[in-house]
Amino acid sequence: MDFLGELKKIYKDVVEAPTTETSQQIRIRNAQQVKDLFNSLEIEIKGSEHLPYERDSIFIYNHLHNHQNLYVTENFQITLDSHFISSVLYSYYGDPGIRVTRHALPEEIYHKKYYDRLNYIRVYSDNFIPQGVDKFRIKEANKSFYQQAKGVLEDGRALICSPEGNSFSTQDSPGPFKKGVFSLASSLKPQPKIVPLVLVNFDGLPQKTTYKLQVMPPFKMSDYGITSSKDPKIIEVAEALNSSYRTWVDDLSIDDKDFRVEIELLEQKSQAKQNQKDLIVFYGSSTIRLWSTLERDFPKHNVLNLGFGGAFIHSMVSHFEILFTGLTPKAIFLYLGGNDLNLDLSTEEIIAQSKALIEAVHQRFPQAKICHISIKPSLERQEHLHSIRAINQAMHNLTKEYAYLTQIRLHEALLDQNQNIRKDVLLQDGLHLNAEGYLILKGLVRQALEND
Repeated sequence: MDFLGELKKIYKDVVEAPTTETSQQIRIRNAQQVKDLFNSLEIEIKGSEHLPYERDSIFIYNHLHNHQNLYVTENFQITLDSHFISSVLYSYYGDPGIRVTRHALPEEIYHKKYYDRLNYIRVYSDNFIPQGVDKFRIKEANKSFYQQAKGVLEDGRALICSPEGNSFSTQDSPGPFKKGVFSLASSLKPQPKIVPLVLVNFDGLPQKTTYKLQVMPPFKMSDYGITSSKDPKIIEVAEALNSSYRTWVDDLSIDDKDFRVEIELLEQKSQAKQNQKDLIVFYGSSTIRLWSTLERDFPKHNVLNLGFGGAFIHSMVSHFEILFTGLTPKAIFLYLGGNDLNLDLSTEEIIAQSKALIEAVHQRFPQAKICHISIKPSLERQEHLHSIRAINQAMHNLTKEYAYLTQIRLHEALLDQNQNIRKDVLLQDGLHLNAEGYLILKGLVRQALEND
């Protein structure tokens, strides 16, 4: 009831907005309100490292029903999934983008009021075509969609669209994809990136589920050799993507808070490591997991990447034995603690857990050198910077007590001369390292290896 009450406030704020306010002002406030609402819920965002730098991209998603108990007024629901997407894009790009929504039926007066004020692009949906609207009018509306959508992208803004034209339950998602948005992307020059967003559980009630969104790698239609809106292969691409979505939805629906799927793959990778001579293992969260060039960066060293998900310290502890069974590392590089800031743990608790893991690793491999990579500064975690500095300093102080422990000062290397976070070393999500960031980390690790 609290959640529904907040949704009703959001609805009222839009329909009762002063006539002096522009649609963009209302959209931005709407996105901020939705962002604040979802921040109080169980949400999970994966794959933010795939967000493109280009804001003028097309974000597609599998559209989900709302729960039947979440009507904000008579015969009208605020669609949770599309509103959440706008709030996420607002967080990362400073603009909520422009959504594509259906025209209201004559009796849907509250639907019309709401979306008239938000002024999104309107299209006719197959199951919601008013009586009296003929094929010619629908055809003209489709032409208008192309022109409006093109204008949005040319204006440097995101276009948010579901290829289904209808909503489904998570269990039945996605529905069949129509080719319209893919034809649009094929016709534009230069072609925009298409970013698949996968959604699950937005058809559930907030106290009973975790709302999840996963960003998949973006693509262009030209990646499939398509440069014209009349290319017959567009249908094949839409169908193939639709099939991929089915797998993505199923995978995201699995409750895998302890990364068991990833751990099984890493276990196989660890057991397959035959060469144990001078083995150097990198263990930790996404900063390690996403270091895809690790082996190429250190061709003269025997390295193994055992990074997974957004690992917490407790998950690194629980999976340590199974992943390191059979390994005899000469050195272990650890990256940990950053994700634990999201668990409402105190700085002291994270420091204690980090210290305990380091001591456990040393006890298991007393001959191995251990190198702690300091937690990087990031735009996504600016409110935690004080805690990050304290954790990093505590780990640095520990190197004076433990002869086997050293620290890589990654945090300091990612600040400019004014001690501000360098945006040029981070991906669009403001959290993960980009190629320039990994180049810096590579240099610091190489220096540590040479010193050793």
